[in-house]
Amino acid sequence: MNKGSIYISNASPPAVYEAYLDQFQEDFALFSRSRSEEIVPGGSMVLTSLGRTENPNSIYEGIIEKTKLDYFNLPYYAPKAREVEKVIEEEGSFTLQKLDIFEIGWDAGFRESLSEKGTNLHAYYDKTKRGKYVSDYLRAVVEPILVKQFGPTIIDDLFKRFTNKVVESMEKENWPFVNLVVSLTKKKLT
Repeated sequence: MNKGSIYISNASPPAVYEAYLDQFQEDFALFSRSRSEEIVPGGSMVLTSLGRTENPNSIYEGIIEKTKLDYFNLPYYAPKAREVEKVIEEEGSFTLQKLDIFEIGWDAGFRESLSEKGTNLHAYYDKTKRGKYVSDYLRAVVEPILVKQFGPTIIDDLFKRFTNKVVESMEKENWPFVNLVVSLTKKKLT
């Protein structure tokens, strides 16, 4: 159903979005129930999670076999704030105290890493280095999954292309990285 995309994108049919959302709701409800067994009534828990404000775009450049791409979907879902709130309300173990959304640039850690190394901050404005930084940290997370599905031979080229896409995107738009921070309190027994 999600041909040409490996995740939810603007081109994905509604059924794909619903399948990801359903799985998120099931998993997050189970997580909440499990944590509620570990926390005393009135106890608190703070969670931070990747989130999103909209669906990402999809790009296909032909270096991956189309049939392999069509049968691959990343097993990951970044929820919207309202989706998190809904699961908390429906599951019922916790009271939502606060939910904050923080947006920072995908390359936000780049400046800090330069400072720690004693590097002059003018390197911060080198878009290619910033794009490579973003590409490298995403590669560290998804490379094993991609190698399993598509093989190791395309990986270097794939991430070179991805670096270029990041650089292009940084020139055109603000690339926010969305974090959801959720403060919960376990409901007291009545």
